Amino acid sequence: MPAVTTTPAFAASATRPLGIGVLGCSDIALRRFMPAVAQCGRVRLIAIASRDMDKAAAVARQYACAALQFDELLNSEQIDLVYIPLPNHLHEEWVIKALNHGKHVLCEKPLGLSPASVSRMLEAANRNGVLLYENIMYLQHPQHATVREMMAAGRIGSLSTLNCVFTIPGPAPDNFRLDPQQGGGAFHDMNRYPLSAARYFLRGAISEIIRCNVAWQNGMIISMEAEAHTTADEHFTFTIAFGQPYRCFYELGGSNGTLRLERGFTAPADYQCRLEINCSSKHETILMPSHDHFLLTIDHVAKLITDKGDFPAEHHQCLQLAQAADRFFRHAKTHGGAV
Repeated sequence: MPAVTTTPAFAASATRPLGIGVLGCSDIALRRFMPAVAQCGRVRLIAIASRDMDKAAAVARQYACAALQFDELLNSEQIDLVYIPLPNHLHEEWVIKALNHGKHVLCEKPLGLSPASVSRMLEAANRNGVLLYENIMYLQHPQHATVREMMAAGRIGSLSTLNCVFTIPGPAPDNFRLDPQQGGGAFHDMNRYPLSAARYFLRGAISEIIRCNVAWQNGMIISMEAEAHTTADEHFTFTIAFGQPYRCFYELGGSNGTLRLERGFTAPADYQCRLEINCSSKHETILMPSHDHFLLTIDHVAKLITDKGDFPAEHHQCLQLAQAADRFFRHAKTHGGAV
């Protein structure tokens, strides 16, 4: 197993990769993140940490990196960027610890379970002069920029609606996402998908929440159907849920037609998403080029760090998404109907 030295950390540059440490052997880390790290020239994997050291050692052997305890990883001077895919209720604690060790942090969504939690993390990031980035990886896939360019070119006329749908049959009964003590529930797990899509595509900000129909289970929202208006007079709807058939798409409506992207939130690296365009009685299907949005996100974050990018802008987006999620959550608690 490679040793982690205590020599000074190398300076990030265009020719010298950032050292990455992974805090936890989660499914998403093993299945999508670490294979993408291995393909990214801007970074190199230094260590994996886990409370189960046997599991960490097995992963470390596979990727030729070190297996460490959590605190050991944060103390490593070879690590510049820490990836945190821990259960939701642990994000704030370990994000702040990593930031206070002078590490940049890429954290799985949701970054925090409340705006107050996200604000505390962002204060630590700003205090230490490092980047805190919420892993909304799908937006780095170039297909969404292509869709936005089509909208700007008037492909379906003037934009008026956005509908996002993401529902899954699971998770498994023992998964932390079904544990209210660990920040579980479909709302916390999935709200960043539609809310980030609204920020990305819609011209206006959410001005009025019309309805939030929800189903509760053990104190968690396991499904939500929501409707809102924006300051640009656009109509925004979304459905997120556990325990339903798999559906994953967003659909933009304009004055002359609709544009719908299937699997837009969860495209596998080798998958060509289907773009359906219905306009003026004509139907067109386009298979979008495949890309690994995890690899593209890692590359994007590494470039932000090495190029000393606009950290405050990234931090502001984290807080705005947390505030938007909180508005829908509070509306569901006080005014929500049943699904």
